[in-house]
Amino acid sequence: MLSSLETPAIFPASDPAALQVRNTADLSLKAGVSVVDDGVRQPGDLRTGMLSANTQASIRYFKKSFINHKVSNPRTHDFSRFVLPITESEIKEHKRLRSSSVDGLDSPTSSADSFNSAATTLAPGNLSPPSCSDGDEAAAADDRQLSQDEQFLRQLLREFRVVRSFRSNSGVPKSELKGLDGDASEQLESRLSIDDQDTPDSWIPRSPELRRLTGKHPLNAEPDLLRLFEAGMITPTKLHFVRNHGAVPQLHWERHTVLMYADPSELMSKPREWTMDELASGAFDIIEIPVTIGCDGSGSTYLLYACLLVSFLNKHEDRRREVNMVKRTVGFNWTASGVSTALWRGIPVRDVLLACGLREVPDEEIWYLNFEGADEPSMGRYATSIPLAHAMDPTNDVILAFGMNGRVLHPDHGYPLRVVIPGYVGGRQIKWLKRIWITKEPNQSHYHLWDNKVVPSFIDSKSHPLAKVYFGDESTACWEQTMQSIICRPAHEELINIPDEEALQKTYTVQGFAFNGGGNRIERVELTLDGGKTWRWCFRRFLDTPMRHGSKFWAWLFWACEVKIQELVDAFEIIVRAQDNKKMYQSEHITCNSWYRVRPNVRVSPVTGSRIVRFQHPVAPLEEEGGWMKSLDSEDAPHQTYDERIGALPKFSLEEIAKHDKMDDAWIILDSKVYDITSVLSWHPGKTPCLAVREVVIDMILSVHSIRRPAINALYKNIHDSFAHGKRDECLIGILTLEGIEAIVRDAKRAAEELEELKASRQGLALQPDVFIAAKLIRRKDISADSRLYTFELPRNADGSPGTLGLPVGQHMQIAVHFKDRAVLRSYTPVRPVLPEEEDGTFDLLVKTYLPDAEGDVPFLGGTISNYLDCMDEGEVIDIRGPCGTILYRGQGHFEINRVPQHFEKAPTHTLAAWLVVTDNMSVSQVNLIAGGSGVTPHWQLIHAILSDPSDATLVTLVDSNTTVEDVWQREALEMYAAKHATRFKLWHVLSSSPEGWQVSLSFS
Repeated sequence: MLSSLETPAIFPASDPAALQVRNTADLSLKAGVSVVDDGVRQPGDLRTGMLSANTQASIRYFKKSFINHKVSNPRTHDFSRFVLPITESEIKEHKRLRSSSVDGLDSPTSSADSFNSAATTLAPGNLSPPSCSDGDEAAAADDRQLSQDEQFLRQLLREFRVVRSFRSNSGVPKSELKGLDGDASEQLESRLSIDDQDTPDSWIPRSPELRRLTGKHPLNAEPDLLRLFEAGMITPTKLHFVRNHGAVPQLHWERHTVLMYADPSELMSKPREWTMDELASGAFDIIEIPVTIGCDGSGSTYLLYACLLVSFLNKHEDRRREVNMVKRTVGFNWTASGVSTALWRGIPVRDVLLACGLREVPDEEIWYLNFEGADEPSMGRYATSIPLAHAMDPTNDVILAFGMNGRVLHPDHGYPLRVVIPGYVGGRQIKWLKRIWITKEPNQSHYHLWDNKVVPSFIDSKSHPLAKVYFGDESTACWEQTMQSIICRPAHEELINIPDEEALQKTYTVQGFAFNGGGNRIERVELTLDGGKTWRWCFRRFLDTPMRHGSKFWAWLFWACEVKIQELVDAFEIIVRAQDNKKMYQSEHITCNSWYRVRPNVRVSPVTGSRIVRFQHPVAPLEEEGGWMKSLDSEDAPHQTYDERIGALPKFSLEEIAKHDKMDDAWIILDSKVYDITSVLSWHPGKTPCLAVREVVIDMILSVHSIRRPAINALYKNIHDSFAHGKRDECLIGILTLEGIEAIVRDAKRAAEELEELKASRQGLALQPDVFIAAKLIRRKDISADSRLYTFELPRNADGSPGTLGLPVGQHMQIAVHFKDRAVLRSYTPVRPVLPEEEDGTFDLLVKTYLPDAEGDVPFLGGTISNYLDCMDEGEVIDIRGPCGTILYRGQGHFEINRVPQHFEKAPTHTLAAWLVVTDNMSVSQVNLIAGGSGVTPHWQLIHAILSDPSDATLVTLVDSNTTVEDVWQREALEMYAAKHATRFKLWHVLSSSPEGWQVSLSFS
C-alpha cells in the first residue's frame, strides 16, 4: 500500500504512460492506464518535497494541511477517528522538510452531495425469521391442542411451505447509506479501546464484546457464541468477527482509488483507476445481499488424527481451537463463533471489468482475477486470485463492496472498498482493496501460495522437499466454505436447575446455526442424543428472501429442536450435523467441520441439594479453562526429560527478572518458566520493525506490578507452533519462585477487582477508565496570545440527555489524538465542571499553546497536543478517558494518595490565628500549593472544590509563578476567592517581571 502520506501520482489523461503502476513486477504494465485527473494535488511523500526550505515541520503545519473529511462528509465515515498521517517522531526527527505550495492540499475529489447512490437500511424483516401471518399464529395456537406427532407434522409442512415460497432476491437496495444516527449505537461501537492506543489502530472503535485471540495487535477477534446467536440473523457490525494480518490502512473515501488493469496488457483495452464516487455513484448497478463469511486465516495447520489422509492448512479457523486440541498448530484459537453474516452492498466486479474493456476469454484458456489490499502485513502485500470465470458468472454475485449493514464499511472490514465472494472462504475476500488485475497465471504472492491450502499429511512442514510443489499448485487451494452446523443453546457452561421430577418432563429448545459454501442450500439439520443411532429433525429458520438466482443461498440459517430435559440428562452428547442439497453430510470425526458436540453432565447443588445439568462445549473461548476436549499435545503431559529438567533449574525472583529488560538482555516469563530470549530477537520474524519487537518484549518482560500475564501467555500460545516451542525450550534458564507466582496472581486479581469496582461506580457517567470516548469541539475562546479556552461536548445519553463528566476532584483526564503509528496521549485537568451542579454535558480545557519557534540553533517544534488543539475546527473531536491520577480529594481535608488515606492536619499557630478562630478541640487541615503557568489547572480544581463548600474548613495557600501578568490563568477567579475567603485562602503571585504599581506579587527581575 502507499504510505500514509502517499497517493498515486496524478498525471494528465493525455499522458497515461506516465502512470506509475505500483508493486507490479512488470513495469511495462504502466502503459495505457487511464488515471484520475481532477487537477487537485494530493499528499506526497514526506521526505520528497512536502515542505519548502522555509517551512517548519510542525504539528501545526500538518494539522492544517490535511482536511478532516469526517467533518465535511460524515456519511462516508463511521465512528472511526481522524488520523494525522505522520508520526510524532517523524516530525521531531526531521526539523525541516521541502515542499511546494500546499494550497488545496487533500481536497476531496468530489463533494459529499455526489454520494447519492441507492443504498439500503437494515429492514426489520432482514433481522428476524420470516414472520407468521395471522393464520399461522392461529395455527400455532391450534398446535398446542394436537398430539406430539401431529404438532411435528404441522411444523414440518409449514417449513416446507416457506421453502417453496422462496423467490429470488433482486438485491435492489431499499434506501441510501445511513449516517451516524438511528440504529448506529446498536450496529457500531463508538468508543476506543485502551489496548489499541499504542498501536497504529488507535483510531478504530472496537467493541469490548469481541474477544481478542492474539493479543492487542493486529486484531483477530470473535464474539461470544451465544451473544452472536442472540444478536440475530444479521450480525451487528460491532460483533462481526475480525481477521487482520497487520495494521488497518488509514484510508479515505475522498482520496482512495482502485487500479484495474491486465497483465499482459492486451487482455484489457481500457485499464483505468477508479475513484470511490465513480464506483458507488456512477453508472453501475448496486446490489445488497446477505452473505455469511467464516474466518479462514493465516498460519499452518498440520492435523494428524486417526486415519485422516490430509493435512489441513489454514482451513476454517472458526473452529481452529478444536483442531489445536488434537494437534497444536500455528493457527489462532478460533472457536465456532468465528463466522458472521452481514448485508453487503456493492457493485458486481464483472460490470467494472467489462467497463474496462475486458476481452473474452478463449475457451481453451484459464485466466485469473487478482486482488490486492492496501494493508502491509509482515510477509508483503496481502493478495490472492480466483478463477476469472467464477467472477464473470453473474450468478456468483462477486461484488466490490462499499457498504455493510446499511452504512459504509467499518475499517476492520475493509473501508472503503473490499471484495465479497459469497460462498468462498474469508481468506479470498480481500479488504482495503487497492488493485485488481487480470493474469493468465495464479497469483504468486506469499499469502496466496502459502496460506489457505490443504496438502497431504506427509507434508509436515513448509521446509519439506515437496512442500513448495504442493503449496504452489492451485489444486491444494481452499476456495468454497465447507458445510458447518453449530449448537449455540445450550451455551457453554449453561446450567439448568432440576428441582423435582416434574421438571424432567419439561422441554428445552436446542438451537444453533448452519451454513454452507458455494451457494448450496442446507437441506437438513439433524440432532442426535444417542451417539448417532437415531437423528431428530431440526426446524430451519431462514432470512427473508434468502435465495439468489433461483438456487443460490449465501447466508446461514438458524435451526431449533425441542427435547425433554430428561433426554438431556440421559444423553452423553448432544450432536448436530447438516446435510446439503447434494445429500452430503458433515464429517463425524475431528476436522474443521466435523459434527458439533455439546456434553451435559449432572451434579448436585451443594446449596439447594437439587440436581443441576451443566453443559460444556468442545472448547472454552480464548485460553479459558473448560470445554470437554482435552489436548493430546498438552505441555502438562509428561514427555521425554523436559519435566525432569524443570525441578533442577535455578529459581529467579521477580526483582531479578525485571533487571533483564533490554533488547540485548531480554528475559521473559511464560507459564512460570523463565526464558532468556536475547538470541532469538536477531532472527525472530517479528524483528521488523525493531520497535514492534521491543513493544512485544516490553509487554512480555515481567515487572513486579504486571497484570498482563494471562494475556501474554495466551498471545504466545496462539501464534506459535511446535518449531517455536522447541526454540523456546532452548532458551529456558529457570523457573519463577513461588513468591513470584503468588505475587503475579495476587496483583492480577487486585488490578482486575479495582478496575471492575471503578467501572461499577461510574455507571451512567461519560468518562470511563478503560475506553476512550469522543468529545466534540463546539467553541473556543482566546485567553491570551498563546492560551485558549476550549469547550467540548460529551456524547449524549441514549435518551438524548446531556452526558455527565463526573471527574473526581484531584484527578484528571487523558486526551488522545491519533497519528500514523499510535495515539499521542497527554493528561489535562478541566477547569469546568468541578462541582456536580456545573455539569451541563460539556467541559472546558484551558490550554497553553507551546508554539513552534524557528529561532536558535535547534528549532523548537512546539507542543504536540497543544498545537493540535489550537488548529482544530469546530465539529472535530478528541478522545478522552478517565479518571486518571493517584490523588483523590474526599472533602474536609481528606485525601487518598496512591489509594492510601491522608489527612494533612496542622495545629493552630500564630500565623494561622490571623486566618481562623480555632476552638481548643479543633484541628485544621492545611494544603500548600505551588503552581507554574499552565500547571495551575489541577490546583484551581482543588481550590474551587474546597472554597465552594462552606463546611470544608481546609486552609489553602497558593504560590502561582508566571513570567508576566498576562500569563496568570484564572487570575480574576483566584483573586476573588482570596478576597472573599481571606481566612481560608491565601494567594501569592510570583512574576519574572511585574508592571509598574504591581502590589500583590513577589517580583524577580
